[in-house]
Amino acid sequence: MSMQHTLTIQTGLEVVALERLLQVTRYRGFQLCGMDMKPLADNSGLLVTLNIQSDKPISLLTAQLNKLYDVQQLELHDATAANTALSA
Repeated sequence: MSMQHTLTIQTGLEVVALERLLQVTRYRGFQLCGMDMKPLADNSGLLVTLNIQSDKPISLLTAQLNKLYDVQQLELHDATAANTALSA
């Protein structure tokens, strides 16, 4: 069963940090459903929110994202079951 997750990630100010987040997400087999990015209030970094979906355990992704040099903080929000059935 596919689950949808929301991650809030605080990174450094470098744009390459966003590229790394998206690359790791793709390599781990998670589908990006939505994304929001804005600078932190003190302009010291970026606050990135990723909405992702996969049938794989989220721990596979969070463990790899936490290893990234750019990631300062990562928060996982409650998961929801993704409705992948088509309505008739």
